Amino acid sequence: MKNKRINNKTLLSILIIAYVIISSINTAKNGGDFDVYLHAAEKLKNHQNIYIPPFFDGLQYYYSVFFALLLIPFSNHYFITEVVWSIGSYLLFYRTFKLVANYYDFSGFSKKQYNLWLFLSVLLSFQFVMYNTSMIQVTFFILWAIFESLHQIFKGKNILGGAILGVAINIKLMPLLILPFLFYRGYFKALSSTVVTFIILLFIPSIIIGYNFNSILMSEWWKIINPSNPEHVFETGIGTHSLVAILPVYLTETVGEMDLKRNILNLKYHTVEIIINLSRLFVLGLSLLYLRSIPFKKQTNKLSSIWEISFFVLIIPLLLPHQQKYAFLLIIPMISYLLYFYIATFHVPKTMGYKISFYTFIIAMLLFSPLYGSDIIGKYLFLLTQHYRFLTFASLFVIPISLYCSPNKLVKLMQNNTAHAS
Repeated sequence: MKNKRINNKTLLSILIIAYVIISSINTAKNGGDFDVYLHAAEKLKNHQNIYIPPFFDGLQYYYSVFFALLLIPFSNHYFITEVVWSIGSYLLFYRTFKLVANYYDFSGFSKKQYNLWLFLSVLLSFQFVMYNTSMIQVTFFILWAIFESLHQIFKGKNILGGAILGVAINIKLMPLLILPFLFYRGYFKALSSTVVTFIILLFIPSIIIGYNFNSILMSEWWKIINPSNPEHVFETGIGTHSLVAILPVYLTETVGEMDLKRNILNLKYHTVEIIINLSRLFVLGLSLLYLRSIPFKKQTNKLSSIWEISFFVLIIPLLLPHQQKYAFLLIIPMISYLLYFYIATFHVPKTMGYKISFYTFIIAMLLFSPLYGSDIIGKYLFLLTQHYRFLTFASLFVIPISLYCSPNKLVKLMQNNTAHAS
């Protein structure tokens, strides 16, 4: 029986490895966003401005000069580079999953409960994993860098952890929202390391391409990523998801790809812009409900740590502009936490609040499940849900659900269940 179990695990491992290799080869053949990055590296090698046309397939390069510089040695080998990056992305996701799982105490779980948590966590991340790999995106790297950096910081390796986070922020600014967490929790060495690393990497390209040209490129980079740019304040087309994408289409009249009315109000654009920024501040301010302690005090409870960290990761695609579907992989850590909560408390007596949170969670997760795809629900219905920003709504629902399902609530429910049983 034991040998059979080992053989099954070996067979599963072989199948997974084969799938990773085959899917990586297929995505590299088809190309993806990594073509844009490698094309930018080619342009940089030829001393051309990487932030102005011509672009690969007309797609703008939004990342740092340092990232393009880093890719120059690989810019002559698109296919091989993209196969390696894709395989590496799967490995980074596996590493991230292990790092996240380390925050949980599964000693009270049966094997069936653990396998259910594992299966549902993978299932609800599946469509975002597939979308990232098919696009050959950097989201796996960003998610790994966040959790790897915090893992190192919590081990006392503040310089290393901060450096990892600094590299990630330099390549793509999304992890900037982790900095308030480091500050509030008093990880000042790690915070300093992050900022110093980020600044150093801004100027390192000067050694290769010259200070003046690097300064020009940094200025051009800022022009396209500046959050006050009109295209970053009102994102009305299909495919973008965030507060910047959802509030304008419901608060004022906008033009989308589908000729269907969305706006409930018809406010002035300036008023909508103010509402968007206030909403961002409000969502960020909700972090105080997760941190739940005085500033600069370290968190010692691992379950509380993953709960609050997952919130800061969750709000990245919601607060920042120009977020595509693949960025919502960042919400999976909080979803894994909620799965842990509901599995651990499944047999406790249910209050009305618990039932409301649970059923709302199930409805929201339909947008995260593999069922949510144009091949399953049909192209028209899929575009309709994109037009009305259903994915953003589902992600926003995760916030009040996770506030209800706090670690303190979990402990209280388990204690009450023990008392009731005795």
